[in-house]
Amino acid sequence: MRTPVVIVVATLLTLTGSAAANPMGTYGYTAKGLALGGAMTAVASSFDATWYNPAGLARVEGVELGLGLSMRHTFLKARHSIDEASTGGLARAETERGGSGGELDVGLAAPIPLGSGLERVLFAGASIMLPGTTLYAIRERPIERPVFPFLEERNDRLVLNLAVAARWRSVMLGVGLAFLPTVAGRVDVDFTDGARRNSATVDVGTSLAPNVGLLVLPIEGLSIGLTWRGENRFDLSMPVSVVISEKITAIDLSVTSVDLSTPHEWTLGAAWEGRGWLVAGDVTYALYRRFRASFPDVVLFSSSGDLTSDSPPADFHDTWAVRLGGQVRVARGLDVRAGGSWVQSPVPAQVGSTNLLDGDRFGGSLGAGLDLAEIGGPPLTVDAAVAGGGFAANRDAKTGLDPANPGYPWIEGRGAYVLGALSVTARF
Repeated sequence: MRTPVVIVVATLLTLTGSAAANPMGTYGYTAKGLALGGAMTAVASSFDATWYNPAGLARVEGVELGLGLSMRHTFLKARHSIDEASTGGLARAETERGGSGGELDVGLAAPIPLGSGLERVLFAGASIMLPGTTLYAIRERPIERPVFPFLEERNDRLVLNLAVAARWRSVMLGVGLAFLPTVAGRVDVDFTDGARRNSATVDVGTSLAPNVGLLVLPIEGLSIGLTWRGENRFDLSMPVSVVISEKITAIDLSVTSVDLSTPHEWTLGAAWEGRGWLVAGDVTYALYRRFRASFPDVVLFSSSGDLTSDSPPADFHDTWAVRLGGQVRVARGLDVRAGGSWVQSPVPAQVGSTNLLDGDRFGGSLGAGLDLAEIGGPPLTVDAAVAGGGFAANRDAKTGLDPANPGYPWIEGRGAYVLGALSVTARF
């Protein structure tokens, strides 16, 4: 009687998701943002503001349409000890993983015409990020499998950002929403009637996350920005009903997994701009204490008592991040940029059953921006960036006896990434 249930549950677990930050949060958004190390809270001034700081839309002079492409590759290595039956000792084993991916993004920003004298009061923007080969992909891994929750186990999904902003003199306020797809479903299996009563349904919905920003220009050349990005938390729920025989009560169970869990984030940023140069910095506090792990929970409903398989908590802690960037005008219409970042890891020591591999991540970037209109060309700006980063080897030792765990008695992970991005923005 257990075999059909095992088959159904195993099938469902391949569909459940891995909760982690999306590419915008991990790597950054647009070539200019990447080149400046992500220090864009007080700098964003086009459709990129829909992500970094919606108040920055109030800096748009006219209609702007942008198109961008980013590509990346990760290098991930897990090391752990394994039993050697022949010697009775321990040996080291290494698992190398990594992969390539990319995103296409499209953005639009413009003032909202309100009549004479009110041309620069209200503004609107939209941006869409499309994963390279799919609109929605979710993955799950066994609880004890070594995984890299921020460099490997991302969710690939379409993200739509919409925002509006208002300006009064040197004060700007913006409000935005991020739209992300969600899924829910149900499976009914009847082994007494062939496949005629079997059914499976999947519904795609939408989850919203707020993004609020403030931008102030107290003196010429100085910009100060503050943003709050709300958390996004939703589950993939899959009820299952299995009928094995007309003489046996149907087996009902529920599989629930965290489809996405991202934290509340507060960011304070400042930028100082002079003639031909710009420096910017951001400090972010992320409330990862509410982060939920994506391991599936299974409940088998029974007349003799429900059986529950609960996943362990993530126990993530709140983190800080610092991002710095700058640019210098080196020729007419040409800016050269550089940036760096430090992001504290929220992952605690992996002393229990889980093996989530992460560490404080450091990154660096270089880039350039060319305004073709300043050299006699069309009103186009071309931005390019290359970046890289990762975290050094980080080893955790288990506190209990668990030889079946692949991370026992210790596990070590290290990760790195490289990426490149190109954006083109047209002004009308």
